[in-house]
Amino acid sequence: MAFSPQKLLDTLLTLPVPDQYWVAFSGGMDSTLLLHALSKIRTQLPAPLAAIHINHGLQAKALEWEQFCRETCARLDIPLTNLQLNLRPAYGESLEAQARDARYAAIAARMKSQDMLLTAHHGDDQVETFLLQLMRGAGVSGLASMPLIRRWQPGWLARPLLEYGRDELRQWAEQEHLQWQDDPSNERLNIRRNYLRHKVIPLLKEQWPGLISTTGRSARHCAEAAHLMREVGVADLSLVRDEGRPWQMLIAGLEVLSPQRQKNLLRYWIRHQGLPVPGHQIIERILTEVMTARQTGSPLLSWKSGEIRRYRGRLYLMPTLPPIPAEDLRLHWDGEKPLELPEGLGYLKTNSQAQWLAEGVDVVFRSEGLKCRPGQGKRNLSFKRLCQDEGIPPWLRPRLPLIYRGDELIAIADYCMCQPESGENPFIWERHEWLR
Repeated sequence: MAFSPQKLLDTLLTLPVPDQYWVAFSGGMDSTLLLHALSKIRTQLPAPLAAIHINHGLQAKALEWEQFCRETCARLDIPLTNLQLNLRPAYGESLEAQARDARYAAIAARMKSQDMLLTAHHGDDQVETFLLQLMRGAGVSGLASMPLIRRWQPGWLARPLLEYGRDELRQWAEQEHLQWQDDPSNERLNIRRNYLRHKVIPLLKEQWPGLISTTGRSARHCAEAAHLMREVGVADLSLVRDEGRPWQMLIAGLEVLSPQRQKNLLRYWIRHQGLPVPGHQIIERILTEVMTARQTGSPLLSWKSGEIRRYRGRLYLMPTLPPIPAEDLRLHWDGEKPLELPEGLGYLKTNSQAQWLAEGVDVVFRSEGLKCRPGQGKRNLSFKRLCQDEGIPPWLRPRLPLIYRGDELIAIADYCMCQPESGENPFIWERHEWLR
């Protein structure tokens, strides 16, 4: 399909009307073409047009590319925002992935509500993404690849060139005598996307000339299936979650679902809580190991940045737990200001003006051998028994702030008071929802 600025306008007019268009402008052929085409139709666009360039500092000619983008936008009279990134990838981390994530985060920070980011991804990019996801064994969400538009950050992210192939776009760029910057890393065949681009996709196109349109159609089918799965996940989650405790799930409710819906629900729940969704092996192990563990056990299954446990008929989802504070740590506190707890465990506050609190208390995290009498007429309970009675899960117990007056334990966080103190617990432990 031949490309033209008018066809680009026709596509954009089918999308929501933003307050501002932002063009992700790298200086390469694709984004240069998109920017020039938009400049030709800017008077017909329903919102102002601006460009944004990210200098990752990863290429020897990064400053030359930045200058090219400045000159191009000045010539087209399009406002340009330049952002600098200083990337230091951790060991084992993909530099390409980190650069992509950092680029989008930097752009999102500049966008306002109802703005739209336009990227120059085209049909060949869609094919590459689809094949990469296929080789990774992705499900329908991954195979949905890149949609034309989706809600993103404060506004939208749109890819108005997806129906065009690289060859059609290059033909228009050469016809318009456009100049752009070539990224030498695009020729490196040790990068899997490049290998597909230069070695695999040309062969596929020889056999299937309509590869771009058919792949795009398959991606849309997968997107529809993924949408249906999300709807089922929303409905199922409402049946099994404990209202007010979004990081917990009732196993009894999960068990009545079919295995397929159980897996779908777990993936939806994990994604909904903002954690990375683990692979199918971890999902299978949650069902076969964690859910079926004996009631007295406290099984743990971890993956990158996420953990899931079982306790008393519930699944507990959480990010990787912070370390347990040192046993010899002792924090003195007079209750006037919130006390910041170590290891990201939140803050301790109080709603009391009691004289004994003004004299100061100590907060420790060592529970070995502790006993507490949680009220008059009640017997001393071991720390373990008291935690069982209060329903405090085992992994939270060594992270509980224990409040002492001198050598006397007077409160276990905001759960209970210990004799000789009694009455309503004046302490408030503010922490993440998944630490409950």
